[in-house]
Amino acid sequence: MKHLSLASRYRPQTFAQVAGQDMVKAVLSRAAAEDRPAAAYLLSGTRGVGKTTIARIFAKALNCEHSPGPEPCNECAQCRKITQGVHVDVTEIDGASNNSVEDARSLRETIGYAAMEGRYKVFIIDEAHMLTRNAFNALLKTLEEPPERVVFIFATTEAHKFPVTIVSRCQHFVFRHLSEDALVEHLSGVLRKENVAFEDSAVRLLARRAAGSV
Repeated sequence: MKHLSLASRYRPQTFAQVAGQDMVKAVLSRAAAEDRPAAAYLLSGTRGVGKTTIARIFAKALNCEHSPGPEPCNECAQCRKITQGVHVDVTEIDGASNNSVEDARSLRETIGYAAMEGRYKVFIIDEAHMLTRNAFNALLKTLEEPPERVVFIFATTEAHKFPVTIVSRCQHFVFRHLSEDALVEHLSGVLRKENVAFEDSAVRLLARRAAGSV
């Protein structure tokens, strides 16, 4: 049996399960329900506040077999494939290791093809601030004239490194640190599901040391 870390085992699979970030969840959930996503989103904030998790949930909500709707069902073939990371139309890219202009041009060529299985092609670019300026320039044309039913989601811990030309073409959401109380509630919930005994004061100390990051 494959071992799963606690982070993977309890990674939220719906907007409702995500701790904090209420404004971001509300806007993206409404966009999925109305079937009116923007062409590009920029999700910025410190590590561990839900950027990539929310990007994946949004990709599922857009491609769910029961869409349009505010949440993915997590039961259909489309949702399961995205959860497993094997959906042909949802591509996750590590900006740190795919940051050259050649990578960006290759991505542009891929964008030109229509979605094969889902309703939308979704590109999630993590650590997107690591892209080179030439790579950003190569993507700019695509963002200026976005193809139909293609959604870009840039996730970054350093939004200040993004060119203004890119930021201006994205809906930008700044993720906030979670409150100490929200972290206490989240950690306590995980411990109860794991049947682990704990002291409230110990969980409170962990939440304080986490400094707003799950």
